[in-house]
Amino acid sequence: MADFEVAARFDAPADFVWSFVSWEGMPRLTEGGFFTSADFPAGPEVRPGALRRVTTPDGSAFIEQLVEQSSGAVHICRYTLVDTGPFPLTDYSGVVVVTPAGEGCCLKFGHNATLVDISEDAWRASWLAIEHQVFDFIRSKIAESANS
Repeated sequence: MADFEVAARFDAPADFVWSFVSWEGMPRLTEGGFFTSADFPAGPEVRPGALRRVTTPDGSAFIEQLVEQSSGAVHICRYTLVDTGPFPLTDYSGVVVVTPAGEGCCLKFGHNATLVDISEDAWRASWLAIEHQVFDFIRSKIAESANS
């Protein structure tokens, strides 16, 4: 069993950061290079049960299913993997949370999964590497918007 969370603080409004990590916003992350595409086989409708296919740079793909998304004072997206693609795991559930923090916000990624033929340490290192790339990418977009 792997149950990981990672969070970072950003000097940008919650809505700005949410625009990258919400269910419908994830295709914007493909500019960062850690995913080559994120598309919606049945259309981009935001509703429980909606599917999103994400392709990695090596051409493999995984499919996520939206469980719930809400955007109040705190933005939350919960999803599961219905096809884990190349990943060595099963029974995956993930959460993305963006919480306002004064002039900025905090972004949390979390997941729970059962690992298959991989150590928890190896999976943690791989998963954290991707999430930190996402953090760095969002920071670069914040810097771009501040300079424009």
